[in-house]
Amino acid sequence: MELELILAVVGTMLFVLGLLSNVIKRLFLSSVLLALMLGVGVGPHGLGLIDPGRFPPDESRLLEEFARLTLAVSLMGAGLQISRSDLRENLKRSVVLLAAGMVGMWLLTALGAWLLLGLPIWVALLLGAILTPTDPVVASSLVIGDLAKDNLPRDVRRSLQIEAGANDGLALPFVLLAVFMLVEPPGDALTSWAAEAARGVGIAVAVGLPLGWLCGKLVELAVHRWQVEITSLFTLGLALAGLTLGIVSMLGGSGVLGVFLAAVAFSVVLEEKIRDELERVQEAVAHFLVLPIFTFFGAGLPWSEWRGFGMAGVGFALWVLLLRRVPVVWPALRAAGTDARRTAFFAWFGPVGVAAIYYATFVERFPIEEGAQIYAATALAVCASIVAHSLTATPGIRWFGGRSAFGTLRHPLDRHAEESR
Repeated sequence: MELELILAVVGTMLFVLGLLSNVIKRLFLSSVLLALMLGVGVGPHGLGLIDPGRFPPDESRLLEEFARLTLAVSLMGAGLQISRSDLRENLKRSVVLLAAGMVGMWLLTALGAWLLLGLPIWVALLLGAILTPTDPVVASSLVIGDLAKDNLPRDVRRSLQIEAGANDGLALPFVLLAVFMLVEPPGDALTSWAAEAARGVGIAVAVGLPLGWLCGKLVELAVHRWQVEITSLFTLGLALAGLTLGIVSMLGGSGVLGVFLAAVAFSVVLEEKIRDELERVQEAVAHFLVLPIFTFFGAGLPWSEWRGFGMAGVGFALWVLLLRRVPVVWPALRAAGTDARRTAFFAWFGPVGVAAIYYATFVERFPIEEGAQIYAATALAVCASIVAHSLTATPGIRWFGGRSAFGTLRHPLDRHAEESR
């Protein structure tokens, strides 16, 4: 009954979003933010129509798998937009964002958790690792659509997508390091971590890249040699996401990283016409999954744990928004030669979302005493990021393009809502 109700609620929401998309954009809202608000409204602390706690057998495991599937589909959509030239032109900036950016965000977030929430150092480092990856779901939505294309150069849009796509899987070693230091003796922890991290990333690379390349070659062969119509191949992106996620995960690798690598390898092989057609279908499927997960997430928000944090929770949410990314990305990109306007945009727009939800539920498999605090702090940071980045998306993009932040509005996070009408 709960699942059917969620489907009915989300279906209604998709319909309403299509009808009122212009009104929503003028209010600086987004479909992701509205889905979160809807979840709160129909959850136990609202109308009480949906209670994630009643889902058998385990709410956190269900949310973990839901987040993993949503990530896989979203990462495939992001990867399909990246061409060979995008990789070349954005290599230096992407390396800076993935290397210095990830390490800095991890340590700064952990520092905030230790200072403000009073978490033990390795628990704080685990929370910092969970909140390190930027979210491909929200990040991709920020840089697609007419508003983004009119105001953001292609290199800015692709850099955000490459960072968000790659750092979801690359966050796994950070998460595992903290987990093993918490659940195993120090002497054994580093050995276990090195083996598990190498296996997770190594399998993702060894399977994702060749699988994506092979599938891309098969698609080109089908179109040019066998005369198969492109419209007959619309589900291939979704199929490749599921195939890669399944194989990499079964072998013990990072499934989300494997999917993104497969998507990029798949994309660089395809002709632009084929890639564009597959991209549209992938975006529509991703949008259909994004709304349910944020509705489900909103219905299960840990309000009692948030009250327990008190003002320290508010301080931590602000810390994540203002001090997790800006002090790292700004000096790193400026030192790498990026201009001030681009640097300011990258420094602010590093949203937290589905990737953090996935890792927060993933670590609940391990016997960590502070597990409830970790999830509550993650949920708080995700909600703060959704609100802040949704409300600033349109003004920020228009500012980058040198336009008034309050002109005719086309909210980038609602492009999918327009296409679903």
